[in-house]
Amino acid sequence: MTEIASETGDGKPFKIDAVRIRNFKKLKDARIELGPITYLVGGNNSGKSSVLQAIHTAVSCAQTSLDLGEKVVAETSLRYSPVADFALLGHGRPYENRSGGQRGVVDFEGCALGSADPADYHIEMYKARNHGNVGVNRTGITPGFGQLISDPQKLFSVYVPGLAGVPHREEMSGYAAVFRKAASGDANLVFRNIIRLIDHRDQLQELERLVGDVLSMPVKFDVRFNAERDLYVNVRMAISENPSELDYLPVDLWGTGILQVTQIFAYVLLFSPKLLLVDEPDSHLHPSRQHSLGSALEKVSDHFGCKVVVSTHSRHLLTGASENVRVVWMKDGRVESTDQRELTELLLDLGALDQLDNSTKCIIYTEDGNPSLLQRTLDSLGYEQNEVRIATFNGINNSFAAQAFHDMVELLDSAPRVIIHRDRDFLTSEELAKWSHPFEEKGVEVFCPKLCDVEAYYCTAEHIAEAAGISLDQATRVRSAVIQDHNAELRKKFRNKRANVNKTYLDGGSPRTEDLWPENTSPKDDAIYGKDLLKWVTEELNKQELKSQLINKPSKSLAAELRNVLQSDGTGVEFRFNVT
Repeated sequence: MTEIASETGDGKPFKIDAVRIRNFKKLKDARIELGPITYLVGGNNSGKSSVLQAIHTAVSCAQTSLDLGEKVVAETSLRYSPVADFALLGHGRPYENRSGGQRGVVDFEGCALGSADPADYHIEMYKARNHGNVGVNRTGITPGFGQLISDPQKLFSVYVPGLAGVPHREEMSGYAAVFRKAASGDANLVFRNIIRLIDHRDQLQELERLVGDVLSMPVKFDVRFNAERDLYVNVRMAISENPSELDYLPVDLWGTGILQVTQIFAYVLLFSPKLLLVDEPDSHLHPSRQHSLGSALEKVSDHFGCKVVVSTHSRHLLTGASENVRVVWMKDGRVESTDQRELTELLLDLGALDQLDNSTKCIIYTEDGNPSLLQRTLDSLGYEQNEVRIATFNGINNSFAAQAFHDMVELLDSAPRVIIHRDRDFLTSEELAKWSHPFEEKGVEVFCPKLCDVEAYYCTAEHIAEAAGISLDQATRVRSAVIQDHNAELRKKFRNKRANVNKTYLDGGSPRTEDLWPENTSPKDDAIYGKDLLKWVTEELNKQELKSQLINKPSKSLAAELRNVLQSDGTGVEFRFNVT
């Protein structure tokens, strides 16, 4: 990948190496070292989007201040602000006017190309004395570096927020209006006009080539606007080397992946920004298109000398990315790690990265996609959220998952206790021990309740009696009748799940399925699939006009098993929590 540099108005080349942000929304103090492409990953509210917004806001303040020749400017004159009341951008409390008070600061760090001498540009933002005004201080140590960032005639940064939708129609707009919309983070609202301007500059074939290379298919654009008769700009695209008129589709009918790739190339081609800031472009985008998007971002970096900063939840953007790509793991408004790319990718694959909470003492990770019943059981035990919390993960190869959770614990400051929950799914004790071994070897505990699944605890006779307000004898009769009526379906589910177990443990040692549930016998409680039984018992209670809200009351037997696990550290030693 080529060295990325940017020239100032006097032709002096600079490269930008890092940005430091203080007191902006989620960020107290975070320094991000930039690669050609920098992926920001982390959970919700980790500060990823705040980084992008801080950069674009600081550039907007600097450019507006230079353009107007004033240190104090009206909020309404800013090209971009993520909030209506600028003072509310402060971290923890609003920005202030007084010297030494709360102010937002963004420092751009770099150097002249081929030089070891550092370049720095400092942008300070604060609440001005008069209502509705913003104060801006700009300082730098290297002539020309600040000019590169604050030049009001150029877009130093282009901000693409979220899944940038495009309106159904666009009236024709001149370059100045389009420039203003792009500077405000609303380039998607003038997308057709951007392509029209690219066509006007004879760069449409270049756009076709760039988009076509990424999609690995020929792309042709058709742009039409007649000022004498047209009100709206018409842009169409065909995926064909020699398209007919019927091959062209309007923007409204483009696929999301094609639209996003075209937007990114179009913005960079027209405005030549030095930083492209893209906020969660993977939202609602199919994994196959996410790979195409990653290729497009690398091409932007290579072809245009533009550094790209992306906030993302997607492992597909990271997988296969070049070694020059930097992955920054954000956590609680700070940089958690910049050198754990493999771990970060694996935690994204597990779906675990988004849910990390560095203040929690114990995290129960469950493979259950809907952990509401397990959560209700945990709530009944009275633990505070910062003591024990439940998060979900995607089940993958045990050895990889075990290593990822182990490394995660080592990395986090709080070193939380991690417990993996899984349904037993008719595993024997010996089979469960084999399944659990990779986790326990890495110091990760496994909680696997005795019955088939969590739902099975919500349709025991004891739970039915308590939740439905009936006697234990009546609850037992209802449950037994349901099991008898659905015996064939329950047996089929049992056999299918045991067949999957036997495929997994090919080294032998597992008992025969028929021995675990002999023919012409009623099933033991641990051989019943709870998800189905809970549904059927609920239906039967409704028929008898009895209370059927079995899931609204926590299971005492499941709670007892969970309490035993939480109160022991996995070795039989008591583990203390502050239980309310």
